[in-house]
Amino acid sequence: MPNNLFVHPHFGQAIAEEDAGLYYILNQHTGQVRSVLSLVCENQHWYLFQLQPIADGMDYRWSLMTNDESPALTTATDKQIAHYFCKPEYAEPAGAWQVIRNRGVGFAKFTPMCQPHAVSFAVLRFDGEQMATPIRLHKAPADWCQEETAEVDWVPQPAMA
Repeated sequence: MPNNLFVHPHFGQAIAEEDAGLYYILNQHTGQVRSVLSLVCENQHWYLFQLQPIADGMDYRWSLMTNDESPALTTATDKQIAHYFCKPEYAEPAGAWQVIRNRGVGFAKFTPMCQPHAVSFAVLRFDGEQMATPIRLHKAPADWCQEETAEVDWVPQPAMA
């Protein structure tokens, strides 16, 4: 294991209910929002949704981010986190990662060890146990989406064999 990685499972801030909500990905060159995601905790299970345009290009819908029949995000083990982040590009700033994931995507929370860095978030993509480069997420302010919308109760149903 490289010397830039230390596993301290109790150091990082856990992904908690206050982390649920809207997140967005910014285009680094234009500063425009590239994608909107929603992290949802339902019945003690975590799910990640992405806002996507529908066929007419004028309306949008929330799509569950998964590539299999098991969409819930589960906590990654210390060994898995070490495997994902043991590369030199994750050496600075020093801190702790917490990860929840399903087979294809994940959500990560980074707690830095020192100031001036703030807690940050990322969306992760996986191909088996290999992780692609994390994409930085920005938490949307609570009043960011104040339009009246219909609230939908969504409870995942297990796939029928």
